[in-house]
Amino acid sequence: MGMLEPELQHHNLVGMNWRDPRLEWNCSDYGGIDHIFVNRFTVWMPEVYPCESSEALHTANEQNIVIRLNSTGHLSTFLLYSAHFSCEFDVRRFPFDKQYCYYCFIFVYYDPNDELAFKMKIGETAYTYDTSEWSLGVYNTTYMEYIDPATFNMGLLYYSITLTRRPQFWIGLVITPTFLIGSLIIIGLFFGKAKDVINNGIGLGLVTMMSMMVIVGILAEAIAKSQFIPILGWYIIAEIVIIIYFGRVLCKITSSVVNTLCRE
Repeated sequence: MGMLEPELQHHNLVGMNWRDPRLEWNCSDYGGIDHIFVNRFTVWMPEVYPCESSEALHTANEQNIVIRLNSTGHLSTFLLYSAHFSCEFDVRRFPFDKQYCYYCFIFVYYDPNDELAFKMKIGETAYTYDTSEWSLGVYNTTYMEYIDPATFNMGLLYYSITLTRRPQFWIGLVITPTFLIGSLIIIGLFFGKAKDVINNGIGLGLVTMMSMMVIVGILAEAIAKSQFIPILGWYIIAEIVIIIYFGRVLCKITSSVVNTLCRE
């Protein structure tokens, strides 16, 4: 999954079951054999393609696809696809964001006027597997069929999916370190000597800016450019503002104390 240009590389394992009545046989006529395995190009099978994707290909060589053929005419096999789907990410709640995308598949049928008409039934469940960064789920399945008596039937299957980011990485890498750095800087400001408070404030301020710029650089390389600032960006800005505020307050207090002591 790319973050700078949000594109999902999806590896699909498609299980297919269909029936071809032309391939039935009587087990008793063939020594009780109730099933055989055949090559993909020796029998007809439904055509399935990922649609609305920038790239799609068979992960396994089509010549190596093996199909189980039962004596009842039922066939079953698995297809492996690798497809790239585009998805527009909303990063305003990054790294606690949840994205909504979809996968699309197209099914091409024979001419409905043919002697043999093949129909499709979509399985009720689509299984997804989480990654180290994302938790995936399917929340809706939509199937649409287009019928053109003059040519052929075509079906479109959409899987609407959710991608929920696991924020633990960003909490450990960015949120916790910046909180500790900011806390230590504020504590350091209040425990310095009065005569060195300005120098200490300048030094700690430079350390703060350098630390925050490194973190901002990490974020800029990790997420896509957007017109909105994500939550994590506002968090870093708030830390910088708080540290500047406490630095100014401390400088005013110190200046007031020094002026009072000088008058005395």
